[in-house]
Amino acid sequence: MDKEVTELLKKLIGIPSYLGDGVDESIFAEFIYKFLIENTDLKVEKQTVEGKRFNIIAYNNKKPSIIFFSHMDTVPPKISTPEPFKAKKSGNKIYGLGSVDMKAGLSVCLFLAKKFKSSKNIAYIFTVDEEYAFKGALKLLEKYQFKPDIIINPEPTSLEISNGCRGVTEFSFNVHGKSCHAGTKYLGINAIEKAITMFEMLQKDISKYDNEGGNNSLNLAHLNGGILKNDGSISYSGNVVPDYAFCVSEIRLSDKRISRKWIEDKIETNAKELGIKVSEIKFKFLMKPAYTPKSKLEGFEEIVKQSGIKPIYKDIDSTGYFEVQLLQESWGSDILVFGPGPSDQAHKENEYVDIDSVIKTNEVFEAYIKTLSIE
Repeated sequence: MDKEVTELLKKLIGIPSYLGDGVDESIFAEFIYKFLIENTDLKVEKQTVEGKRFNIIAYNNKKPSIIFFSHMDTVPPKISTPEPFKAKKSGNKIYGLGSVDMKAGLSVCLFLAKKFKSSKNIAYIFTVDEEYAFKGALKLLEKYQFKPDIIINPEPTSLEISNGCRGVTEFSFNVHGKSCHAGTKYLGINAIEKAITMFEMLQKDISKYDNEGGNNSLNLAHLNGGILKNDGSISYSGNVVPDYAFCVSEIRLSDKRISRKWIEDKIETNAKELGIKVSEIKFKFLMKPAYTPKSKLEGFEEIVKQSGIKPIYKDIDSTGYFEVQLLQESWGSDILVFGPGPSDQAHKENEYVDIDSVIKTNEVFEAYIKTLSIE
């Protein structure tokens, strides 16, 4: 088994699946599709996302107990990484673009699909575009309504358990103050300073909704201000109080009550309190949080322990957004994220995965499947 999984991983690394330079996931997806057709008895479907890009859905039952959910894309190669698609084994490590994020997890899923090739209670989903705009997962939900007991996402976690993630939203808006001579600053309203104050107020507002699923944190990502001219351009002068600021911000949110309307209302309320006006509040996206209580994962914890690993839950505040949240929101299933490592190698130059962690991931998943008696 060990050699089969690692050899499969090397093949996956050798097929580029980033987006750009005339490359996408389509050739890589064809490899996975062919592997599933040749090595399993599952019904394997392609779902077109855009152009030649497609998701893969493999199942024998529209109500499976478990779905293993993976993404096929990687981030683009870095100029500092020579031969990113040539898998290299060195000691306990396999190097290559996507090795840990997440072609190692993909190789485990393909091995499981082959081992339990006729299972009616295990399904597998492979999507495109996770590293970019979640087009694959969003397209998936337009057609498929699986409602499994649990969805397992084998993203790299360094063999730690992640039972949720904070949601994320990015939005922008304009702040309008009042210009005047800097020598009589009290006669004006400094839009840049007020914008910063407003974000401090917004952080206090969202912190009231912190919970066991994480803390709500705000990041003021971009601030550009000055004197707004008639043609829409911005100028500045040290002796003039700026009357305009453009802000872009992101919130990592743990409470589903923090919605677009909630944020818009808070911005408007805080602006009124500060004596400023806001305009053109625009949201780029809003993805909600995901969470499964630890009490529901006790069976999985026990398998991890029996495999010789101390069950450790990742701090939700220290992880990014997992698109498995979209599936939980739509299907109402429990979720967990568990996979090889080191997770901090994701998106780095000279990316690598520890072979032992890949083997251990597979061992845990196999044992878990067997305890559920759904082989």
